[in-house]
Amino acid sequence: MTKWMWFKAVSVLFLVGVIIGICVLEDRLVMKALNAVNDTCYQIELAIDQNGGIVNGQVASLVDNLEYDWFKNEAALCFVVNHKSTEQLGVEIVRLKTYIDEEEEIEFYVSLNIIKNYVETFQHFMGAGVDNIL
Repeated sequence: MTKWMWFKAVSVLFLVGVIIGICVLEDRLVMKALNAVNDTCYQIELAIDQNGGIVNGQVASLVDNLEYDWFKNEAALCFVVNHKSTEQLGVEIVRLKTYIDEEEEIEFYVSLNIIKNYVETFQHFMGAGVDNIL
């Protein structure tokens, strides 16, 4: 093999390695953000069970933390995921705050379950994919 063929082979291997590295980094970033949302949803459910309703400071604080963490992570996710895919999750998080203010417990639970469903669905279709890089 000539020097030129070795150079081409090493270059191709390097590019494939970089793409694989970016895909793994993307997967970790997406999974970390979605797991944080899922964990906070379960914390909210526990706080509701412990305090006997959605109208209390602990639930409101957890929803505020969920909103802050999601919007912080959503900005980073927009680089690797289509923003329209994650937009509905942000809307549901904002609805949680409205339902606390209006003391709408059933709608609060529905919205919380929608958030958990979105997270579970997103974990299946977001993540490492060469098509996202190319």
